[in-house]
Amino acid sequence: QQIARSSQSAAHMVNQLLAMARAEDKEHSSRKQEVDIASLAIETVRDFVPRSLEKRIDLGYEGPDGSPGSRKHPAPVITGHVLLLREMIRNLVDNALHYTPAGGTVTVRVVEDPFGQVVVLQVEDSGPGIPPAEREKVFQPFYRSLGTNVDGSGLGLAIVREIAVQHDAEITLEDANLRHRPGLSEQ
Repeated sequence: QQIARSSQSAAHMVNQLLAMARAEDKEHSSRKQEVDIASLAIETVRDFVPRSLEKRIDLGYEGPDGSPGSRKHPAPVITGHVLLLREMIRNLVDNALHYTPAGGTVTVRVVEDPFGQVVVLQVEDSGPGIPPAEREKVFQPFYRSLGTNVDGSGLGLAIVREIAVQHDAEITLEDANLRHRPGLSEQ
C-alpha cells in the first residue's frame, strides 16, 4: 500500500512538472483560440466526481450550461489555450478537493460580466482557507503551508498563476462567504 501511494505521489509530481513546463512554454501558449470556459469547467467537475464521492465532498457547478447557442445562458467565450486553461481549472479543483474535509463543499462557478468585458472563474470550497500572510507565497513553486497534513507537490497554484499570466488574467484568493449560502447550516 505504501509503494502504491509513493508511486501515485511520484506520478503526480511528474505530471505537475510537465504541466509547469507547458505553462512556461511561451511558444506553446501563444497558440490561442476561442475557448468556451463553461464547457471546460463542467468537464473538469465531471472528471472529479468520483474523487469527490470518495471523499464525501459535495462538488458542483454553477453558471452557463456550456451548450452552444443557449439563449438563456450563452456560454462565455474567451481567447486562450484550451490545454492550459483545462490544466488551470483541474489544478484549482484538485487543490480544493485536497484541502476540503469530508462533508465539505467545492463549487466551480463561471460568471460572465453583463457588459461582456470579463469572465470570472471561481473555485470556492469549505476548506480551512489560506491565511492572508501566506496568500502570495502559495503561488511560489514547491511552497507548502505548514501544518496542513496534506500530500502534494506544492506546484498546483504555481501552475495556475503561470497559466493566468499567460492569459492576461488576474488571480485572487479570498475567504469564501459560505455561511450565508443557501443550504449550508450555520456553525
